[in-house]
Parts: sequence; C-alpha cells; structure tokens
Amino acid sequence: MLASLGQQQQNKLVLAFKNKDVYPHEVYLPEIKVLETHISWIFLTGLYAYKIKKAVKFGRILDFSTLELRRQFCQKEIEVNRVLCGDMYKGIIKLVGKNNGGTKITNLQRKGKPLEYGVKMLQIPQKYRLDNLVAVDRVSLKTIDRLTEILVKFHSSTKTNSRIKRYGQPEFIKKKIDENFETLGKLNTEVAAYKLSKLYKIHKELISFITNNKTLFYQRIKQGRIREIHGDLYLGNIFVANNKRFYLYDRIEFNDELRYADVTEDIAHLSMDLDYNRRQDLQKRFVSRYVERSNDISLKALLYFFMCYKASIRAKVSLFCAKNESDIQKRRSWIKESQLFLELAESYQ
Repeated sequence: MLASLGQQQQNKLVLAFKNKDVYPHEVYLPEIKVLETHISWIFLTGLYAYKIKKAVKFGRILDFSTLELRRQFCQKEIEVNRVLCGDMYKGIIKLVGKNNGGTKITNLQRKGKPLEYGVKMLQIPQKYRLDNLVAVDRVSLKTIDRLTEILVKFHSSTKTNSRIKRYGQPEFIKKKIDENFETLGKLNTEVAAYKLSKLYKIHKELISFITNNKTLFYQRIKQGRIREIHGDLYLGNIFVANNKRFYLYDRIEFNDELRYADVTEDIAHLSMDLDYNRRQDLQKRFVSRYVERSNDISLKALLYFFMCYKASIRAKVSLFCAKNESDIQKRRSWIKESQLFLELAESYQ
C-alpha cells in the first residue's frame, strides 16, 4: 500500500497523473500541466484540476504521511473550501490499478483498491489568479472593494465559539510564532545570506509585542474577532474570473488550529502580499475599506504585527520549496524569495 511505501514511491504515481489516458474525460491539451507546492501536486487538464497531497509530515503542523490521512484531509479540504468557492470543488477521486497494469481515476463509489486519493476541482484559467492579474495591472479599486465585501460577510458569519476563541489568547499566538521561527532556524542553512541574528531580532520583536499588548488580544476575544477564518489568504489563492466570480480557495484544512484565529490574520496576509507585489495603493484601499465596512477599528493596532508574522511564514514556505528543489536555478529563486519575505517582515517592526 502506498502509505507504507512512503513519499519516494508516491513520486512514481505522479507519473500516472501526467498520463491523459487515466482521466475519466477527454483532455484536449497537448500535455498535462503540473504545478507543485511543498505539500501537493496540482494537475491541470483544461477542464478540471486534480490535486494530490504529498506524503509528508511537518511536526505537529501537518501530517499527510498515510493514505488514510490523505483521504481524510481531501474530504476536509472540500468541506472547508465550499464556503468561499461554491461548486469549484467537485469531490474526492481515487487512482486505482487496472487489470492490464495501468491506472485510472475514478470516484469513491467505483470499485478498485486506491493507490492514491485526490481532490477534483473546476479548473479556472491561471490568468485569472489574482497575483497574475496584479502583475499585468488588471486589478482595480472596484475589484478590491468587491473582495473586501466578500471577506466582511464571510468573517461576520463564520463559526466562533468558546473553543475557537481560546486560539486568540496571547500564549497560543506566542506558541505559533515560536514554532515558526524554530523551523526557520533549522532551515537557515538554505539562506545563509540572511543572518540568524536577524531571524532572532524579528522573533524577539514579535514576542515583545505580545507581551506588551495582552489587553489588546483579550479585547479582540471579547469583540468576537476570533473565528474560523480562511487561514492562507494571499493573492495566489484567489481567482477573479471575468471580473465577476471570486474564488477564495485553498483554505487551510490540515490543521484546525491554524484556521481558528483573529480575522486580522486574513487581512494581514493579503495586505502583506500586496506589499510584496509593490501595490501599496491596493493594500491601503483594502485595509481602509475592510475597517470601514466591518467597523473593526482595533484591527489596525494588530495589522503590522500579523503582517510581520505572515511574511515570516511565507519565508519558511519558500525555504521548504528550496530544500526540496533539485534544479539549482529554481532553488536559488526560492532562496531569494525567502530573503525578500524576511526583509519585508523586518520592515514591519
């Protein structure tokens, strides 16, 4: 079974998803396009996108190490993302073996021993991804205003309760930050140009902010601002199709604790990414509009704290990608990206 063979054997099954014949529908593209992150592969067929999770485990943060866990988190991914994406997420698929030695993709109801599970999604053209739209200057203030309205409505209606509110407590936020910088420290061999002393400074300043603003964090809890948020809201996780339909996809499914947080985390992540893409005009409009429409005045007091935190997380993700990249040029690109995110994090202090 794949779960016992580990990630090395899983890599071989990736070849199956590159084969047009395994899909239950026609593929009219010359070849399957493959996108890769540090935790998944996405296969673009033209009509649908198929996502499979890598057989990895990152401490207490993420565990996709077994086939059964990947099935469970495929189901969870569909459940949490339909809130903001409607019919974009179609369901779980499985890759099964055929009698002739080949493989095919089926739904869960069809017979066949699963070799791998995945998520089937409606494929939205990459040109409509918000980072790509920003790159060609096709994001207007009106687009930002519409996105803001979606987020205000989402944050006002999403779940919160006594258990979720606990994740807004200063000690839990400190724990998240400590874990992030502990991992960054271990990965720092990948980015030697960025000194450990600078990482220590960023970490220290974040913890100092928590220590000096405990009243603010508890105020946020009382105001009901600790909710079930998106959790990974940046430009690359938003599609705007034909300036009409918004898809805020790839919401965190692998760890509830990272999805239970202050709503400021969503605003800060997207704000930081707009900064990273040098669109401070859109960033300012986004924040001011959100504060106005949500009447969340105290958000501003936390914004740069969380922007710093989110930039450091993105630096960590870039280093994970660099560590797993065999192509020397791509590896250097990931390392450069991590440095830029760390420099951005430092600028917020």
